Amino acid sequence: MELNIIHHQSCLEGLKLLPDECVDLIFTDPPYFQYRAQNVQGLKNHKDVVTEFDFDDFKTEEEYLQFLEAVLIECFRVCKSGASGYLWCGDDFVSFLNRIVEHVGFQFRKTIHWHKTNPFPAIYTRKMYANSMEMLIHFSKGTPKTWNNKPVNDMHNFIQSPICMGKERTKHKTQKPLKVCLPFIEISSNENDLVLDPFMGSGSTAVACKMLNRNYIGYELNEEFCQIANTRLNQTR
Repeated sequence: MELNIIHHQSCLEGLKLLPDECVDLIFTDPPYFQYRAQNVQGLKNHKDVVTEFDFDDFKTEEEYLQFLEAVLIECFRVCKSGASGYLWCGDDFVSFLNRIVEHVGFQFRKTIHWHKTNPFPAIYTRKMYANSMEMLIHFSKGTPKTWNNKPVNDMHNFIQSPICMGKERTKHKTQKPLKVCLPFIEISSNENDLVLDPFMGSGSTAVACKMLNRNYIGYELNEEFCQIANTRLNQTR
């Protein structure tokens, strides 16, 4: 098994090649199944979702959730006993994903709230508030084996930061800033542990792992995002 690499392939294909119980931590940001903002006004019966993102070719929420469950089944297999996992999601899907996480064998532990201080603006014709919160589901395979406590004020299930800006920003639409990745990877893994990210995107998980002296392995279907991630890694000491 080759470490510290981002594979340009489907995570479902790649995960099946990994041995059982080899991963110490999962940290991932799967694409969310939500309709594009420019189409919202044309959806007569759709719930009020204010976003600019959708997820590839999935046509229904059920199809998307079935795919994510298949990924999490493989994740459970490759995780060591006591491994933790963190999964980003929108507030629309927290309850669904909590049930899926437990259905495949993980234990749900806590929902962490990220307050984005500079969120995308709401579509005011829909009379909606700006979507300034994103959720991070914490789960584990049994009781977490690794738990590196920080000062008590840094151990809340709430974190606040702007979305990616400045030099850190890439073309990836949903890039997570390192500030909302580093603390959780540091708490739930040790140096030289293996961190898995099935949806690498712009490579924030891999960059955080390199900064913290963790090993990583990940998958990304989009070739341009793989190139962006590898460029970021080459610039990270």
